[in-house]
Amino acid sequence: MLCPACNKDMPTVQNLEAKQQHTVQEPIEIVISHGQPVNTIEDLAAHAMQEKLQSLLGDQAHVILYADYQMGSGREQIEAMQLGRIHITIQPASEVSHFIEDMKVFLCPYLFPSNAGEVMAILDGALEQDALDRIGMGQNESMFTGLGLWFGGYKLFTFHGEDNKTIHSPADFQGLKIAVPDASLVKAQYQSWGAEPVVTDMMALYSTLAQHLADGSEATLSQIASNYLYEVQHNIVQAYHSAEVFVIFANAAWFSSLSESVQTAVMEAEQHGRDVLYEELENKEVAYLESICQAKGMHYEVLNEKEQEIFKSLTAPIYTEQLAGCPWQINYVQRIQEYFK
Repeated sequence: MLCPACNKDMPTVQNLEAKQQHTVQEPIEIVISHGQPVNTIEDLAAHAMQEKLQSLLGDQAHVILYADYQMGSGREQIEAMQLGRIHITIQPASEVSHFIEDMKVFLCPYLFPSNAGEVMAILDGALEQDALDRIGMGQNESMFTGLGLWFGGYKLFTFHGEDNKTIHSPADFQGLKIAVPDASLVKAQYQSWGAEPVVTDMMALYSTLAQHLADGSEATLSQIASNYLYEVQHNIVQAYHSAEVFVIFANAAWFSSLSESVQTAVMEAEQHGRDVLYEELENKEVAYLESICQAKGMHYEVLNEKEQEIFKSLTAPIYTEQLAGCPWQINYVQRIQEYFK
């Protein structure tokens, strides 16, 4: 329809409706990833985070979760996040330390006490925020934004246990090949006990142990159960030597492009996932341990405090060697140690 005065098209109801439809904003796609198997406690926490974020944002967003290495290895997922293909990822500190060196502090042996509640507390306060701030500093400022830290349980020693061999002292590690993540702190830890570290990705851990390319490994109860390690390892020992710390972080450019309300929703969803994890962790680990101990020939032990102290004493020099030249890392570890005195 033409306007008689200006000879231009006049707006019609149909044109206005079409224009309104055209200006409707498309939902934000938010891709979250992690590498833990489906239905593990970590996966349930990640799902809780996904569902909470979807609930908070409603039609504004489409939140997608990829688990169990669907998006590649941990390192590949972080690289994909750098490229913007993944927006948020949940990865163990051992993987994150390849990209953000300061995260290696969480790999220090006997850094945390054997009380899970105390570990959760320190990863949910001022010390947590200081670590998250480091994620977005220096060369990482334009790459990553820290969102949270999750405690995923203690790692245990696992080994074949042939000839009824068990682990009660560092001397028992002499001559053993132990599968470890590609992290210098973890390798140095086992070398201090006389073992030979064999770098192995979690995706290849079962086959490495099944083929006797390594005699043992370290893994949480969740990882032992979900990766069926009890089929190829018949002894597990709880020494409380290391806590599995997961780092939740985002692509910095993507996160900064979000509105303040969406950023707040992301943080609220992360906290909800953490709450679910901590509410369920103890019960889940009891169930994992019961299931593992039902495996034929399985033997489970917990080192006493005296035995733990012997292991701890031999790893003390690692702190000086591995953190040398890194004032923030040295100070951060000291603050954690002081927290638990």
